[in-house]
Amino acid sequence: MSRNVSSEYGKIKIHRRVIIQVAETAARQVKGVEAVGWECYGWLGPILKFFNWAGTRVKFENEIKIVLPVIIFWEVNIVDVAYEVQKKVITHMLNGLNIDSVSVDVKVKKVKRG
Repeated sequence: MSRNVSSEYGKIKIHRRVIIQVAETAARQVKGVEAVGWECYGWLGPILKFFNWAGTRVKFENEIKIVLPVIIFWEVNIVDVAYEVQKKVITHMLNGLNIDSVSVDVKVKKVKRG
């Protein structure tokens, strides 16, 4: 899968940061998600962001692979929330960016007590 798309008017290139932004925004919409991406690393997050270390990673292989760290609330079913995050991100990739070959790995970094 390539992030380059051609149309009759020219080429369209979808930047890695756009894919990360769409994935993180979609994940935040899922009920039970407390934090996504750099937010999962606490005070270390801004430092990692400054040095351009990605909290959410995107790999371009045969398909686009997204590795998304999340923090989930204690009171919810962790597996169900992670599954909903995967569904929501894939739906947004398909509908918003016309990317149909994508996999989403959710890394639950922490469970936050209420």
